[in-house]
Amino acid sequence: MASLMRESHPLTLKVMRLSRPTLADTRTLPMDSSTAVLAQALREAEQNRSTASGQIFSDLQLSDAQLPLDAFPLSEALVLPRTFGTMFLGETFSAQMCICNESAFVVRDVAVNVVMQTATQQVPLLDNSAVQLAAGQPLNVQVAHEIKELGTHVLGCTITYLSAQGEHRTLQRSFRFQAANPLVVKTKVNHLARDVLLEVQVHNATHATLVLERLRFEPSSPFAAEDLNAPHGDTALLWGGSAGFMQPGDARQYLYRLRAPIASEEASVEQERAVQYATALGKLDILWRGAFGSVGRLQTSQLLRKSPGMFLIEVDKAEIDKAEIDETDSSVTLETPFCVRARVRNVSENTMTVLATVDANKHPLVMPCGPTRHDLGDLAVGEAREICLEFLPLAAGVQRFGAMVFVDSVSGYTRELGHLLEVFVA
Repeated sequence: MASLMRESHPLTLKVMRLSRPTLADTRTLPMDSSTAVLAQALREAEQNRSTASGQIFSDLQLSDAQLPLDAFPLSEALVLPRTFGTMFLGETFSAQMCICNESAFVVRDVAVNVVMQTATQQVPLLDNSAVQLAAGQPLNVQVAHEIKELGTHVLGCTITYLSAQGEHRTLQRSFRFQAANPLVVKTKVNHLARDVLLEVQVHNATHATLVLERLRFEPSSPFAAEDLNAPHGDTALLWGGSAGFMQPGDARQYLYRLRAPIASEEASVEQERAVQYATALGKLDILWRGAFGSVGRLQTSQLLRKSPGMFLIEVDKAEIDKAEIDETDSSVTLETPFCVRARVRNVSENTMTVLATVDANKHPLVMPCGPTRHDLGDLAVGEAREICLEFLPLAAGVQRFGAMVFVDSVSGYTRELGHLLEVFVA
């Protein structure tokens, strides 16, 4: 009864997703050679005729080294997808739509409106002007939409027309499909003084092989990015040949170093604060290809970090006097005093009176051998002052040294510094 009451339309709508085809599977019939009666019957059958590549029915086992071409699991025929299937984030959905007048009369004022409905928005794809369709005449249109959201997508099609009886009628159809995430991106942030080391892991979450053609990091201000994955800028080792292929479940690791474009000793207090308190690092732009060269592009949202903040008293620069370093291996000599020049800077919002003290007990293998208290006097906002510290190495090897305490006698602010440098003692 419901089918009798269903509204009939002179127009029909057919939608086919435009996507890359796949190679058709062959239907090779394996034969058990142990059944002599069946094997003899198949050999004598007319359809068991020889072909250029071998026999249609073969009694060879799959483990045999030489198989006829007919036994190969893929043929030269291409198969188009029968359903919408699953789309991936970053791909472009394309569809061919055919509206045909199946009646024997002229249908006038045919207008087609197509939208893509997601969980958060409705995107118009097509809204053409009214046309007239003669009996049996088709109307072909194409729509495309870049997939930018995960989850359910609904392709809504609305066709309005004027029937032969002069009625304004509407034909509506909807097609639902899912959008999945092809790549899972995980990040880890490490702080190295003023620099940021960004670790990126890309995981293939699909059931097919993907090829990464490009992975580019676009830094946010005030950072500049250095790609540590390609030695000497040779990206062929990353994306050339089979290096970019990712099997299902595979993961790749990448590393980037983010630097402030201005050195700490040259930056103003405002610029230094912008670097230390910046939370946005940048975005990843990934270009990949699937079967038959289908292209997908994925851009992550802004990658964030927890700001490390900054101390009110900073040591901009600390280095050993070059005259006292062995230039061949950058080492200092055992039981020979050496000098370290440290640049102390006031990055607070007020003038500070700073007293610097070297902690002689924290690193006993490299002891201070000169004055341990240094009065830096008044430091205006952004002002820096250099001090010279003398140390005596008492043990060979790589040694950490220079624990210090900075105190502002005006505000009482105190900062403890675990160490200044590491040095190799020979």
